[in-house]
Amino acid sequence: MDASQKTNTEWQGVLNFVNSFAANFNVNANCVRVAVIRYASTADVPITLTRYSDINSLQVGVRSLTLFFGSSNSNLATAFQILRSQVFASTFVRQGARLVAAIVTDKLSCTSAITTEAANVRNMGVVILGVGIQTTQLNFACLSQIVTPNQAVQVSAFSQLGSYVSQAVQFACVSQPAPAPAPAPSKYIVHEIYGKPFNSFCCDDF
Repeated sequence: MDASQKTNTEWQGVLNFVNSFAANFNVNANCVRVAVIRYASTADVPITLTRYSDINSLQVGVRSLTLFFGSSNSNLATAFQILRSQVFASTFVRQGARLVAAIVTDKLSCTSAITTEAANVRNMGVVILGVGIQTTQLNFACLSQIVTPNQAVQVSAFSQLGSYVSQAVQFACVSQPAPAPAPAPSKYIVHEIYGKPFNSFCCDDF
């Protein structure tokens, strides 16, 4: 979640989108687990995969998130690094879970650091989907390049995010099958989905 400088109305649009997106999944400890990474010039994980085990608590947690005030920079590479090293670290990921990372941003320019980190994430078997809000600071071609092929959409304004929830859910659900179980046991976001949409399938990690 791009938490760089925005108006309060724009930020609420992002939070509402995240909550509406999550509401399409069966969020609980044994099915879909959701984490949230905030990023601007730096990044953090205010919501870990194990913090909330039901959709109502998750949505309250999301609504409490704030911007990185004073930061106009948006460093997606840092968020990808945290995704790999903390959120989807082998000690937290469940064996056989389908991993999905959703990017919501209004500021993006490709750098070698970003493209390299995105490739590292995809090489882990993570499905990356992107939702870009059209601004002068968003390079949508870059977003399309770093996500899983054909898993990016551009929204004309923050106020239109809600109209693209269903498309983002489809990206999360059908873009790639769950990975085959590893031959030996292993320990198990923005996002870990361990599942599919609410009445469709279980389970993944976001």
